[in-house]
Amino acid sequence: MIRDRSLLIKGLIFLLAVFILNIPFPNSTPLSHSVFSFLSLPIYGNEETMTGIQYANNAWGIILLLGLFALYKSLNRHRLKLTILAAFIVISGPGHMVEAMQKTVLPGMYAVSYDAENSSCTFERNKKETVLTGTCDLSFENHSSKPITFEVALDERSYFKEDTPFLVMMNKPRLHTVTLEPKTYQTVEITSSVKTAGFPSKIFMSEVNGFHVNIYQHGKSVIYKHRKSPYRAFEMSELPAKASAVAAAADDY
Repeated sequence: MIRDRSLLIKGLIFLLAVFILNIPFPNSTPLSHSVFSFLSLPIYGNEETMTGIQYANNAWGIILLLGLFALYKSLNRHRLKLTILAAFIVISGPGHMVEAMQKTVLPGMYAVSYDAENSSCTFERNKKETVLTGTCDLSFENHSSKPITFEVALDERSYFKEDTPFLVMMNKPRLHTVTLEPKTYQTVEITSSVKTAGFPSKIFMSEVNGFHVNIYQHGKSVIYKHRKSPYRAFEMSELPAKASAVAAAADDY
């Protein structure tokens, strides 16, 4: 069944590396992203919007192909079936493993998952159009048997630069504290308001989703990134675009 033992060992080493690099922990992105960040290597072609060439994923894919090729060439019998099985395990296995750990052994915020598909933010102006208020419904699931309290912030990086001021304003004047009951799926609401006079945007976004969130607990953080293209509802706005930042507008409010 085994044609080349040394090639088999090399293939298994490559596949083990792929499995480890594909583990979505502690963030929702694969461990390969954390490795690239630790080595000060770029993860995306455009780090600000997290778009463009995905260097970490490309490196992971090359190692995967090398491992599968070595495994296939090292076997005599059932090599196609075993190669497909190996690919399935290293691609889907890490996610299922972390999900199982969240339900059993992971403590605190590590037992929390973020449902980006059912999370969104809406923005409204008052009648005089002097105040802009944002309301976000964020959906989380607590897999732990204990209540979990943490702080949440919307990640300021976005696929679209026009969204950034709206995401920034939701983190002002302070982060939002969230408490999840044990073994529950909850949608929590957070709100924030700023004066339109200091809002640095000419485009008014009425709705934004597909954004990333960061959660914080005891000085540590976890980043949950939405992997699909976001949806945006917007209209041209008469909001004055002054040079002052959103933070200053929030402080003045």
